[in-house]
Amino acid sequence: MKIKGPKIWPWMFKKEIIILYYGLRDKRTAVIAGLPVIISVIYLLSPIDLIPDFIPFFGYIDDFIVISLLLNLSIRLLPGEVREESLLKASRHQKKLALIFFLIVIFFIALLAGIFFFTRYLINK
Repeated sequence: MKIKGPKIWPWMFKKEIIILYYGLRDKRTAVIAGLPVIISVIYLLSPIDLIPDFIPFFGYIDDFIVISLLLNLSIRLLPGEVREESLLKASRHQKKLALIFFLIVIFFIALLAGIFFFTRYLINK
């Protein structure tokens, strides 16, 4: 009997990433399931966009929509058993992963502040 898990919606971006982390590490997952993830990373880092980023609001919204659709496609390409197990693992480790994401955000804020003050120091020197 198949257990019906909660649905995954496009605005659950953080949960999608966690599910993909566990799902793509599983040996039962085909390589094709990882291709949309690779394409989404390339699209995110690429200077070519559907709507240029300098257009206020819409420039970043298209990135979010395209990437969330590609990640959702990648989750759908996971085998059913792997997807369910990954969803359960993500739910079990949710507090631990929330702390890790918080620490990553703090790290990047500190890194950006360090870069800012270092370049300011170099310019004023």
